[in-house]
Amino acid sequence: MQSRFGNISALIDPEADACPAMTRAERRDQQTQRVLEAAKACFVRSGFQGASMQEICAQADMSPGALYRYFPSKEAIIEAICAADRREDARVFQAVLSNPDVIEGMVAGAMTHIRFVHETNAAPLFAQICAEAMRNCAVESMCRANMDQVQAMFGNYLGKAKARGEIDPVVDLDTVVPALMAIIHGMALNDLPALGISYEKLEVLLRAALEGMLRPAGASAGGAK
Repeated sequence: MQSRFGNISALIDPEADACPAMTRAERRDQQTQRVLEAAKACFVRSGFQGASMQEICAQADMSPGALYRYFPSKEAIIEAICAADRREDARVFQAVLSNPDVIEGMVAGAMTHIRFVHETNAAPLFAQICAEAMRNCAVESMCRANMDQVQAMFGNYLGKAKARGEIDPVVDLDTVVPALMAIIHGMALNDLPALGISYEKLEVLLRAALEGMLRPAGASAGGAK
């Protein structure tokens, strides 16, 4: 709807100025992603505590009224980021399941995660979220839900491998799984590739750590030398 004041429908509905060929759901997804990308930039630049909803509005070039239609708070934005992280975790797990060798599957999953964090420059954002989780119960609960999901997936995967006699962990899996997750998460969070450590060397280290902790019965997979 046009008038001498311009596109009034776009002023009323922030989704209306998107490509008219898009469905309403697609426009909403586009606007939601616009807010999330703006929020990520603000969290990295100012920290979760320092970033305000007004700063996020400015970064997204969106009015407060429009932004609040998508996210009523910064915690809601973090929740959406965590939901996207869970989807990425599911994608990583597919890399694990697609490999018939349990050690090589774990290496593939870990490297997929490390590459994703490095190539999307996600480490600073994850660091901010982890820091906020230490002082914000709502954010801590979201992060814990994510970690519990990942640990459950890998615990189940390794439990089946142990039952088949493919691995013989040095300690119980309830201890091994969180330790492995800490190693993988630490490599990603510290963005070791950005420090000049090659993917190839990280893969060698991961394989050695996994073999040492899980001790595959066959030890048939050859690691890079």
